[in-house]
Amino acid sequence: MSENEQRVSLEPIKHIRVHRDGQLVAETARGYVVHEKGLSDRFYIPRADIRATLTDGTTDGHCPWKGEWKHLDVQISDVLKVPDGAWTYYAPTPVCEAIRDFVAFYDSKFQIDHIR
Repeated sequence: MSENEQRVSLEPIKHIRVHRDGQLVAETARGYVVHEKGLSDRFYIPRADIRATLTDGTTDGHCPWKGEWKHLDVQISDVLKVPDGAWTYYAPTPVCEAIRDFVAFYDSKFQIDHIR
């Protein structure tokens, strides 16, 4: 087992719903939960199941366990935009290939409900 596989694992999840200020942002039955040693679980949603408009945010970076990522701005409505409200792995490590281009939302900026 590689060091990445020891630190990070992915699990399909039955249902994920993301909303903010009473507006549904995303909902899927095709998402993943990512378990990473030392961090809280993160929930990843395919872009096709996101109702908001996503554009590149202000930062990007590299995680040695998951790969290359970038922040995304989340435009929910004409008047509600959440800068750097989400992120995506556009060049993941092999263990995270299943979440390539999926989107995770910050639970400090959105309400995230899930059923495992």
